[in-house]
Amino acid sequence: MESIITIATVLTMYFNAANDVDTPYLYNSDLEDGVIHKIEVYEQKAEGQMCAKMEYRYSYDEQGRLTSREVMRWDDSKKGWVNDFRHNYKYYKKGYNMETCKWNAEQQAYDIPSEVTLYREIAPSVTSVKTYRMNEAKNDMYLTNSLLCMEPLEVVSSRLLAVN
Repeated sequence: MESIITIATVLTMYFNAANDVDTPYLYNSDLEDGVIHKIEVYEQKAEGQMCAKMEYRYSYDEQGRLTSREVMRWDDSKKGWVNDFRHNYKYYKKGYNMETCKWNAEQQAYDIPSEVTLYREIAPSVTSVKTYRMNEAKNDMYLTNSLLCMEPLEVVSSRLLAVN
């Protein structure tokens, strides 16, 4: 399974969002050598003013795969960005994990993952997706969702025909 979340994926998501003319949101990115490191999101109010909303910070490994996406929200009282949560990505031979860690303001650090989603290739063009959530009372994770994602039959068929 090839990693899905690459520098190109993040860049495509940014350009799709930035080019949507029907949205009240404006995007400002920190783009260097085709790599997005940060995106700030602003809301255009009806009165014409812009209000800061969110900031996304991206980190990548040496292979260009996304390793973390940190989400921050604007705090009007502090007049600055405050941490909200972070997604960590870990890659394996047949897939990857996405961990969601919430910001703990008291500890000034991210908590252990509150949710983990596992993406695994179980057959060509078939991926298993399982999401686990933390049960704090028992200090363990429990399965909340499980599904299979398959490419459309016509895509799989065209690949098979191309091989033959």
